[in-house]
Amino acid sequence: MTSAIASLASNRAGSGVAPWAQTPETVKAYNEARDALNARARGADWNDPEFHRQVAADITSVVDYGFVSESLFPTYLNVSTVGEFDRVTVRERRGLKVFYTSRGGYIEESQIRDELWELPRDTMGFHVSEHIDKLRANFADTIESLVTLGRARLEGEVHRRVLQLMQAAVPSTAANYVNATTGITQAQVNAAIATVKDKVRPDAQGMVPVTILGRAQVTDKISDFSFGFDPEAVSEIRLKGRLGTYRGASVVTLHNYRDEEDQAFVPANELWVFGGDVGKFALYGGLQVKQWDENTVDYRHYRARRDFGGLVHHPEQAVRLVDGTITP
Repeated sequence: MTSAIASLASNRAGSGVAPWAQTPETVKAYNEARDALNARARGADWNDPEFHRQVAADITSVVDYGFVSESLFPTYLNVSTVGEFDRVTVRERRGLKVFYTSRGGYIEESQIRDELWELPRDTMGFHVSEHIDKLRANFADTIESLVTLGRARLEGEVHRRVLQLMQAAVPSTAANYVNATTGITQAQVNAAIATVKDKVRPDAQGMVPVTILGRAQVTDKISDFSFGFDPEAVSEIRLKGRLGTYRGASVVTLHNYRDEEDQAFVPANELWVFGGDVGKFALYGGLQVKQWDENTVDYRHYRARRDFGGLVHHPEQAVRLVDGTITP
């Protein structure tokens, strides 16, 4: 059954395959999977507990796969997926000094001190219900919507939490808050990149990535800078809409920035420049899905939850630029 739900979710408009890009074979496979799932729900399988357990397992598999694999945050922030009951801590050591002395002379001592943070942990999830008769009438469409929307909303909620933490760490009174009242300039972006690069520290695997992040209104301005991109890169940017890198920093346009009411939770006028170890974030275990029928009324419920934690422990590695010419 997983393949049926996966086929429905992956071929839904806006969730991986655009309607104008679908082939006749894709449409045929989608329709066959939908009809087969509807037939099972309308038949004797509806009263089979194993059928519903398998549906719940499929929802977990498909939603969790999309949640983990499609989010861009792990590519430019320190994000870990750990066990359900694990504790995630960040430890930094400082204080070890090196002294010069004469041969055979006494070497002064120094003390190593640890700075330890544990990630605060919260549970996020969704809970939806539907009348059983309506659910059975078009079971495939309902499950398809649940998987597609659930995946997008879970990813969007992670985006919102991370950006809210960043905004709290870099308020309007911070030294690394740039109020560009007449519009973000190339000089300001260059200065922000230089500041962040100076603050980040290489780890055991090499240099920590630096990212420029924002909605299209601010990231598109970067492609109009007079220098920084070679002509071939500028041509590709304007052709494909992908910004690539600018002065060694990856430029990312954020797309999943709307909440459950289709309201933007990321201001259109904010451009962020930050290092990959500005914070630490973790996803705990897999998605936990539960489903049940009410005893007194004919409604079926689906609930999914997962734990997420994060902290911004190096706010000096982020610069927040606000463009005064763009409406938030």
